Formats: sequence, C-alpha cells, structure tokens
Amino acid sequence: MRQWQRVVAIVVVATLVLALESWIASAQAPFFKQCSYLRTGASAPVRPPYSLTPTDGLVKVTVTTNVGAVELRLDRESAPCAVHAFGHLALGGFYTGAPCGRLTSVLLECGPAEAGFRYPAELTGKESYPRGTVAMVPVAAGQNGARFFVVHRDAQLPPAYTVVGTVFAGIEVVDKIAAGGGRTPVWITGILVG
Repeated sequence: MRQWQRVVAIVVVATLVLALESWIASAQAPFFKQCSYLRTGASAPVRPPYSLTPTDGLVKVTVTTNVGAVELRLDRESAPCAVHAFGHLALGGFYTGAPCGRLTSVLLECGPAEAGFRYPAELTGKESYPRGTVAMVPVAAGQNGARFFVVHRDAQLPPAYTVVGTVFAGIEVVDKIAAGGGRTPVWITGILVG
C-alpha cells in the first residue's frame, strides 16, 4: 500500500509542476521565458534543460582552465535561453575536459560545438563585442549549441553571436593564453555556477 501511495504522490507532484509551468508560460509572465530546445541526436547527447527559464538577474560562473580561472557574469535579461543552456551544461559537467582550441587575434573559443540539443540565437541586431564579452558560437544559421567565446581584444564582428555576459575577473588569464599564441594546449578543468 505504501508503494502505491508514493506512486500517486509522484504523479500528483509532476502534474502540478507541469500545470504551473504551463500556466506561467501561457500567462506570459514577465520574469520567465519559454525556450525552445531541439534535440539533435549528437553522438554524446545531453538532455535539454527545462523550457521555462527566468529572465532576470546575473549568474556568476567561474570557468577554471589549466592556465587559471576566469569569472563570468551571465545576463539572463539579454539571453535567458542561452544562459539557461550554458548553466545546464556546466552543472552537468559537460564542459569539463573540453578544449579551448581556437584562438584568434580577438577571441578565445572553448567547448564542444554539439551538446545534443540546439536553440535559437537571441539577437537584436545591435550586438557589439568589446573586450571581455562572452558570446555563443552558432552551430548553424540562427542556432546555438554549446561552444562559447571570450573576446580578449575589441572585436568588429557582425551582430550574429548571442551575447551571454562579460568577464568579471580573470581577463589576465585570457590575455596570457592569447600571448602564448595558441602554442600551449588549453582546456577547461571545471566550471562552478553560483
């Protein structure tokens, strides 16, 4: 009898959560956004995050590499779905061990392109990429995946990259990587959210 009661309790709670999510989404609550994450069938798929995400506040993220740590502030207001996806992947350990394998004269790119899901880019057409900007790398036209980049020198890029936040501390680590010219392999050893 106890097991039956547990099953009923789980079904009731799940139903209430789904009903609440549906109600918030349909009410177009100003503090939440309904995101659209599409599974891609990648070789190492990650379950997409829940579709409902907050649209207010900053998320502190510390990206630790084999060269040092960089502290980011991700902005839910400007790109709530991208911040939600980034946090979901980071909390699941997806980025641990991922390379920062592309270095250009203005940016350092990190992470695998595919996470097993994609989502629409969040663009206004007025994006700019000054030093310290953190943005997502598209995996297809208008679609983001998991890869991100940090701008280490003001970049004149087209407004085609979803800006998720800025470097709050540790830009000197990115400068050190850039000064090395990509001769030393760089990888992410962990990401702490919060």
